[in-house]
Amino acid sequence: MTRLFEMLFNHSPADFARGKWVFTSPLPGELRLVLSIVLLGLVFWLYRRTNVAKPSTRRWLMGLRFAIVGLLLFVLGAPALRISEPNKESLFTAVMVDTSQSMTVPDVAGASRITAAREALFAGDKSIVPQLAEKSQVVLYTFSDQVRRATDKDLADASGSRTDLFGSIRSVDNELRSVPLGAVLLVTDGSRNTGGAAMDAARLLEARGTPLYVLGVGEANPPRDLEVVQVLAPAVVPVGSQADIDVTIRHTGFTEPFDLLLKRGEELVITRKITPEAGSDLQRVRLAVTPDSPGSAAYKVEIPEGQGEAIAQNNARDFLINCKDDRLPVLYVEGSPRMEYRFLRRALVRDPTFRLVGQLRLNTGRFYLQGAGPDEEYLKEGFPDSMEKLGKFKAIVLGDIEAAYFTPQQQQMIEDFVKLRGGGLLMLGGVNSFGPGGYATTPVGRSLPVSMSASDGRYSDQQFAAQIAGPLDHPVMRLSIDPVESKLLWDNAPPLIGITPTSGVKPGATLLLEQPDTRKPVLAVQNYGQGRTAAFTSGGSWYWQVSQPSADEFHERFWKQLVRWLAVGAQDMLTLSTDASVYSRGDPVTLTASVLGKDLRPLNDAIVTATLIDALGNKQSFPMDWILSQEGVYTARYVPDQLGQYQVSVQVEGWTSAAAEAAFVASDSTIEFADASLKRDLLRDMAERTRGKYFDLADASQLPQAVLDGIRSAALATTVPKELPLWDMPILLVISIGLFGVEWLVRRRSGLS
Repeated sequence: MTRLFEMLFNHSPADFARGKWVFTSPLPGELRLVLSIVLLGLVFWLYRRTNVAKPSTRRWLMGLRFAIVGLLLFVLGAPALRISEPNKESLFTAVMVDTSQSMTVPDVAGASRITAAREALFAGDKSIVPQLAEKSQVVLYTFSDQVRRATDKDLADASGSRTDLFGSIRSVDNELRSVPLGAVLLVTDGSRNTGGAAMDAARLLEARGTPLYVLGVGEANPPRDLEVVQVLAPAVVPVGSQADIDVTIRHTGFTEPFDLLLKRGEELVITRKITPEAGSDLQRVRLAVTPDSPGSAAYKVEIPEGQGEAIAQNNARDFLINCKDDRLPVLYVEGSPRMEYRFLRRALVRDPTFRLVGQLRLNTGRFYLQGAGPDEEYLKEGFPDSMEKLGKFKAIVLGDIEAAYFTPQQQQMIEDFVKLRGGGLLMLGGVNSFGPGGYATTPVGRSLPVSMSASDGRYSDQQFAAQIAGPLDHPVMRLSIDPVESKLLWDNAPPLIGITPTSGVKPGATLLLEQPDTRKPVLAVQNYGQGRTAAFTSGGSWYWQVSQPSADEFHERFWKQLVRWLAVGAQDMLTLSTDASVYSRGDPVTLTASVLGKDLRPLNDAIVTATLIDALGNKQSFPMDWILSQEGVYTARYVPDQLGQYQVSVQVEGWTSAAAEAAFVASDSTIEFADASLKRDLLRDMAERTRGKYFDLADASQLPQAVLDGIRSAALATTVPKELPLWDMPILLVISIGLFGVEWLVRRRSGLS
């Protein structure tokens, strides 16, 4: 109806609603009035003399001629609509065109979305942009993960790897903040995969009072497509352990089987035939690999092309698995061979998640090492003499060894290891432990959770059943997920043999086990600085093991839980990480290194260098800069320009310890083709939030007028008067022909010439 109205009246109903009727004829109004009276009088006089039999016919003829004369006088008066139009020079319209990769999907009558958008915007004078340019200053932008000023020539390609609707609209809003922005036209398929919430962008425009108009491009129904939606794999896998890889696949429109491949580099590892399940187009598949050597490896889950699908770019996903020796490193220093050392060591060594280095003192004063690596031979000479060496471990266990064995510097280093680095410290009961061992006034004694003195008494070999003294839900005491079963296990625990008396538990520490009669502490724990410490005053937990069947795990479970709890907060002196493991080619990679000095405090003046080996094997080094706002944290940015795996290591100048390492993969991005259908509902909600309107491509011809109406209602710019002529309206010609035709018929029926 609106189009028919415009055909008959030359202008829209909105123009008539807001316009004022005026006559623009150069003839003075008084002259037009006299002329009207004369013509109407002449018509009346002529028809009075007409020889017509019926008076009613005369009245009809006179009325028709009056109407014809009135219409003629109306046209001679040059009627017009006077309206106020926004000043084109002072009002802006922002046109934002999505140029991300999803706009290359060919689902608009065989053409790509970006091609269809370009034609709707610029193909001919009646296209969208030329019509908008008649009423306002049009500023064209392209956007994906970034927004840029553009011309129509920039719409020939869509290669953006991400779509940030929120960030792009916010950038345009900020750039045009100082000018009257009448409307924003967004041309997109609505696929958003980075940045803030899209509706938050609509709220920005709503707060400004700027309507958002959206031209949706693409097919709302998902095309026939196979897609690797998601790959979930462990980032770190111990050597020789199985890594389970969960793959989510979308098989829209497929019922026939297809292949799913797992590749390591170019090597095919697994081929799985997938039969689509009914009821849902999403299906989950589990694959498994077992890395057999340390290092990072790039894998790819892939569906081969050629399945007759619409989008092949989303058929693969890369991911990275880092296979390394990730066992918890523990240093156990024992002063003499004894049963406690043998059984405690066995409890941890049998668990592949621990790496226990046993340092057993021999009669010669040197140490016998068990479980040490090639770079830890220095332990044969005694306890580590630097924090750099001690920093390789996350927990320390001190057995039956006196305080005098350690130098004052080593004593202080042990306390700092716990207090500053966050490591764990455990002291076991023995002849040379606690007070009898001379620890009462040392930094080590200061860090333990029990008070002690030289007069506490000597080690006793008495046998006793430890009594629960603290909460059973403490992580160290929880031997079962069932509290009742856990208590039963402790109540039926075998006795201990031997105890070193202490003065009691320090304020703030937690007593977990005690001797029934004397109420002396058997097990106490506490947080100390950044780390944790524990005192187990018995040297006879071995009896828990030998007095039970070999299959019983009470003894092993207790020690593993205690050592894990102690070491949970230990920090490495040098770490390196990336903000992701897989990047698109051209996306910046942020490398972050954390450095603790030899005093275990964040080091802000280190010279930190990153060495990178790219996908082609080329090596380059570059400095990492300290972040002023974060203690001991250094960063660098790198932009990969080749597809493949990258290895990075970082070292601190002057350090002899091993470098920290990380890896990442540069991949062809598929995120733009994930669920690549038109998001009509989202785009419509965004437009309606701002009092704008959503249009499909089929309705694009109506969009310019809607935008112009919105610009007028925004009333942001200065206005200029404009007169729309009405004398040439087709409806006037239709009325004239109708009046003359009716008059002729009446005259003929009356016998007049």
